[in-house]
Amino acid sequence: MSENKNEPLVRIVLLPPFTVASNHVIGKEPEETVGEPMDKFIRESKLYEIKPDARYFGFNHPNPGVLEGDIHGYEVWVTIPDDMDVPAPLVKKHFDGGLYAALTIKFPDFHLWQELEKWAYNNAQYEPNYSEQGDEIMGGCLEEHLNWVYSSHMGWPENGIDGQLDLLLPIKKK
Repeated sequence: MSENKNEPLVRIVLLPPFTVASNHVIGKEPEETVGEPMDKFIRESKLYEIKPDARYFGFNHPNPGVLEGDIHGYEVWVTIPDDMDVPAPLVKKHFDGGLYAALTIKFPDFHLWQELEKWAYNNAQYEPNYSEQGDEIMGGCLEEHLNWVYSSHMGWPENGIDGQLDLLLPIKKK
């Protein structure tokens, strides 16, 4: 954790490997529609009852500015049991896990990505460990939507219980 009161409160987290149901949309505002099939899947499968520790992640895929025009992509994941089948348009994927610097924000304070990146570049122990795919997948950064699976299962409220997210930036030891 950060000790300087002027620095953001950054935690170091190790995400384990996991299996996800994924939905990926490309368009002008993909964040507005990408979650609907996932919410339906969560509710209809009763995922929260099957896997109460399920987690929900999202990331640009690709980042704004990579494609021509005013479009970009957004992909969301929900963790599922390894043996669970997923209906189309969702796709089953495996995530290898990794070490991340985490900063909790309130929705929509995404400008704090800059603070987290600054922290990572100025840290004495860690440095960014971006994916080789770069802007295609937001450098491997993730946004974990806290309490989303529970909220989706319960059908309320729209942005999770309290509208909080963890910004997750991949890091490695120096």
